[in-house]
Amino acid sequence: MVFELNKRKVGLSKYYMCVKCNKKRKTTRVLHAHHIFSWNKFESKRYDSKNGVVLCVKCHNEFHRKYGFDALDKPNLLLDYLNGNRIIKEYIDKQ
Repeated sequence: MVFELNKRKVGLSKYYMCVKCNKKRKTTRVLHAHHIFSWNKFESKRYDSKNGVVLCVKCHNEFHRKYGFDALDKPNLLLDYLNGNRIIKEYIDKQ
């Protein structure tokens, strides 16, 4: 599943982008969906199309190595990891 919030296209190209490193990919095979509010802890937000970001495999693994299980309860850690992404901050603040 690719979250609409982060299904970013570059101009009219056919590329998808990781929100952390901005690497372009033509396919979602090397991209991972990451929930802003944890899948396990926030059941009501599981299928909210705005509750996620798209990260490449490398950035997704780096995030979980850095924050571990703390990220399950603290959506603001993703905001920290992405250097204060405005769209994600607005989504978190509305909750």
